[in-house]
Amino acid sequence: MSDNFDIGVISESVRKILEDLGLRLYDIQYNQVSRTLRIVIDRERGGITIKDCQKVSNLVFKEFDNNDFFGSKLTLEVSSPGVERYLKRPEHYLWAAGKRVEIDVGDKKIKGFLRNIEKNGVVVATELGEQLIPFNSIAKAKVAEEIVYGKRR
Repeated sequence: MSDNFDIGVISESVRKILEDLGLRLYDIQYNQVSRTLRIVIDRERGGITIKDCQKVSNLVFKEFDNNDFFGSKLTLEVSSPGVERYLKRPEHYLWAAGKRVEIDVGDKKIKGFLRNIEKNGVVVATELGEQLIPFNSIAKAKVAEEIVYGKRR
């Protein structure tokens, strides 16, 4: 990798590319061992297509090549977060409001509908009523789509 490699700078460059395409950056990760940059893209309405991923991949490589971000070989992966997307950052929870979620709090999993995002946690409506789950108690969280006979509910 070049000394110019800075995930913050790269994230901002990717965000600008995505905004021009009407897309948003869902997640970005870099694995130094495999030299793999993973970019997960999303849009507010509708799904991500393979063509979207190809277009973003081409534009990102063009941008980075022009700015000499990478001094050696890099693997770039561009994908969608998928139907059962993981929720990591506060904006992920905002985007998932109203959806069915599964939240792992260590000793149990809470399933319900994401109702609200508070300063310190999320409100989930379960069979037992609404409960506030503090962010600091969440080990993992994801959107949990119910699929019946190949169709989403």
